[in-house]
Amino acid sequence: MATNGQTTDSDERLGAVLLEYEEAVERGEAPDRGRLLADHPEFARELAEFFATRDQVDRLAAPLRAAGEADGSGGDGADSDATIPHDPRGTAGRARRPVLRRIGDYRIVREVGRGGMGVVYEAEQISLRRRVALKVLPFAAAVDPRHLQRFHNEAQAAAQLHHTHIVPVFAVGAENGVHYYAMQFIDGPSLAQVLSDLRDNRQGSGEQSSTTPPPFTPLRLTEPSVVMTAEHATRRRDYYRRVAELGWQAADAIEYAHQIGVVHRDVKPANLLLDPTGRLWVADFGLAQIRNDTGLTATGEVVGTLRYMSPEQASGRPGLVDHRTDIYSLGATLYELLTLTPVFPGDDRRELAHQVADDEPRAPRAIDHTVPAELETIVLKALAKTPADRYPSARELADGLRRFLDDRPILARRPTVVDQAAKWVRRHRRAALAGAAGLVLAAVGLAVSTAVIAVEHERTKTAYDRERQANDRERVRAAEAEDNYRRTRRAVDLFVELSDEELLDFPPLAPLRQRLLEAAVAYYLEMSDRREDPAVREDLAASRERLRRFRDELAAFTVVNRVLLLDQPVVRTDLGLTPDQTERLAPLLARVKAQRHAPAQTGDRRQSLAGLAAECRREVEQVLTAAQDRRLRQVNLQLPGPHAFDTPVLDELGLSPDQRTQVRRVQSEATQVSLRIVATAGTRAESGAKFAEVWEGANARIRELFAAEQKARWAEMIGLPVQGTVRFPPPMTATSVP
Repeated sequence: MATNGQTTDSDERLGAVLLEYEEAVERGEAPDRGRLLADHPEFARELAEFFATRDQVDRLAAPLRAAGEADGSGGDGADSDATIPHDPRGTAGRARRPVLRRIGDYRIVREVGRGGMGVVYEAEQISLRRRVALKVLPFAAAVDPRHLQRFHNEAQAAAQLHHTHIVPVFAVGAENGVHYYAMQFIDGPSLAQVLSDLRDNRQGSGEQSSTTPPPFTPLRLTEPSVVMTAEHATRRRDYYRRVAELGWQAADAIEYAHQIGVVHRDVKPANLLLDPTGRLWVADFGLAQIRNDTGLTATGEVVGTLRYMSPEQASGRPGLVDHRTDIYSLGATLYELLTLTPVFPGDDRRELAHQVADDEPRAPRAIDHTVPAELETIVLKALAKTPADRYPSARELADGLRRFLDDRPILARRPTVVDQAAKWVRRHRRAALAGAAGLVLAAVGLAVSTAVIAVEHERTKTAYDRERQANDRERVRAAEAEDNYRRTRRAVDLFVELSDEELLDFPPLAPLRQRLLEAAVAYYLEMSDRREDPAVREDLAASRERLRRFRDELAAFTVVNRVLLLDQPVVRTDLGLTPDQTERLAPLLARVKAQRHAPAQTGDRRQSLAGLAAECRREVEQVLTAAQDRRLRQVNLQLPGPHAFDTPVLDELGLSPDQRTQVRRVQSEATQVSLRIVATAGTRAESGAKFAEVWEGANARIRELFAAEQKARWAEMIGLPVQGTVRFPPPMTATSVP
C-alpha cells in the first residue's frame, strides 16, 4: 500500500511540474529546460522524453501557427521531410515559409484547439478526400501510461456509439510515437464559447432593456452564437426554448451512451459542440467509464472538471459513481446557460469542492426572474445532491424537457420544506443524529410521565373513531365503484353497438371501427378478471368474435379492391398485361362488379365477401405472373387510404412504438374528418374525392415520420409511380358487399 501511495504522489508532482511548464509556454515565455532538469533530477528521464515528444509535435504544428502570420503566399506546399528545430520563442516559424505536414493518411490544415493532454487539428483524410478533426496525444507515454490509456479509452468509447448527437470516430492510429484518432469535424463553437459570447454581450450591453437589441459584432461570433445572443437579448422565450432543445438533444445522446454501457463523466459546455445548423454534438469521451471497466480510475482519484462534477464524482470514490453523474453535469450546464452563471462560481478548488458536496445551488429565478419556472424545476432536480433524488435516467430528463417544449405539464415537482429537511439530514447525518439524540433525551421524561395516564383512554377512542371512519370510507368507495362500473359498462356497450353501425362500415373509417372493438375487448377482459359477472364474460367472447370477423372482412375487402384495380386500363398497362391475360380476367371482373352492386342480406354479407375474395385470389394467381401480382400490390399501396399503413405494413417497415403512436394520431385525425364528410355528404359516391384528398394528406404526414431506412423500404414496397391516374374502386351501397 505504501508503494502505491508513493507512486501516486510522484505522479502528482511530475504532473505539477509539466503543467507549470506548459502554462509558461502558453504565456509566451521560454522556460529554461536545463534549469528544470537540474531542479528535478528525480524526473530526468521522464522530462527528457517529454521534451523530445513535445518537440516532435511542435515541429508538426509550427508551420500551421506560422501560416497565420505569413505574408499570405502560403498554400499546400511540397510534401517534404524537412523538420523545424525546437524554438521556444517561435522565431523559426516566422522565418520559414509554411509547409503543411502529414500524420499518416491525414494532411493537417490548421490547429483548432489544445488542452493539457491533447491537440485537435482540422485535417484532410487524403485517401477519402474528406474533412476530419484529428486529435493528437502529444505526450504519448512519457508523462503517465494512464494518459495514453485514457486517450485510447476515448476512441474506444466513442467508436461504440452511433447517434445523431455524438461525434463519431473514424480511425485510430499512431505514427513516430504520436498517437491520434480521427473523428467527424464539427465546424462550430462549443457551448463554452457560446457562454463566453453571451457573457461578453451582456457586459457590453450594460444591462439594456429586453426590448432593445444590444450591440454585438456578428462577424466576431459563429452563427449559433449570433442566434443565441440575439435571442437572449431580445427574445428570452425563444432563447429558453432553444436551451431546452439543446438539453433534450444532449440528454437523448447521453441516454443512448448509458444504454450501451458508457458513462461520459465529463459532460460540460466545452464538450458540447454546435454545428452551423444549431445541432448539438457530444464530444470528448476521454474520461468515459465503460461497463465492467473501472481500471482507469483509482480510489481517491478525481477525474473530470470539478465545476461540473456531481458530489459523488468529486468525492473521488468511484464505487459511488454511476450514470446519474452525467445527469448532474448536464444539469449544471443547463443551469449556466439559463443564468450565464456557474452553479458554484468560486475559483478556489478546495472551496469549490466543498460547495459541490454541501451547498445547495441558488435558484435560477433568483438570478434571472425571466427563467421559466418549469425549466428551473427540471434543472434543480437534475442538480440534486443525492443521486436517488435526481432523474433516474437521462431519458426521463429528456422527457421532462420535451414536455416543456410541447407546452405540457412537467412531471417533476419542487421539493417541499420537508423534502429539503430530509436532504439536509442525509448530507449531515452525524449532526442530525446528535441533535436528535439531545431532543430525545430532553423529552423522554415528560413523555413517559404523561403518556401512561392518557394511553388507555386515547387508544380506545382512537380505535373506535378509526373503525367508524374506515366503514364510512368503504361504503362511499363501494358506491362510487359501482356507479363508475355501470357508467363505463354503458359506454363500452355503446362502442360495440357503434362498431356494427352501417355508418362505420366504410373503408376510410376502418381504423375507427377496429379501435372501438379493440377497446371493448380490453375492457371486458379486465372486468372478467375483477368481477364474477357472467354477462361480462359473454360480452368478452362476443367482442372477440366481432374483432376476428372484422379483421377477416377487412383482409377480404382489400383483396377485392386490389383485383378491381385491374379494371382500369392504366393499371393493366403498368402491369404489362397481354391481350390474352386481359381476356381471361374479364369474366372475373364482371362477376366482382356485379356482386358488389347486388343486394345482399346482412347475415350473408360476410360469407359472400369471403367467398368473393377467395375466388379473386385463385383466379388472379392463375392469370398473373408473380412479378405482375407483386406490382399490383405496389399499385394498391400507392392509393390514398387507411389500408396503406395498416398493421402488417407497419410491421414490415419496422416502426418503433413511438412512431406507431404518431401514425395512429394522424389516422385518428383523418378519421374524424372522414366522419364529418359522411355526415354532410349526400351520397358516398359524392364524398369519394374528398376522402382521397384527406387520406392522401394523412399518408404524406405519416411518411414524414419515417427514418431514412424506413423511407427506403417504403419506396421498395410501392415501387415506381404509375404513369397515369389510378382511381380507388367506387364505394359500395349500404346493401352491397362491403
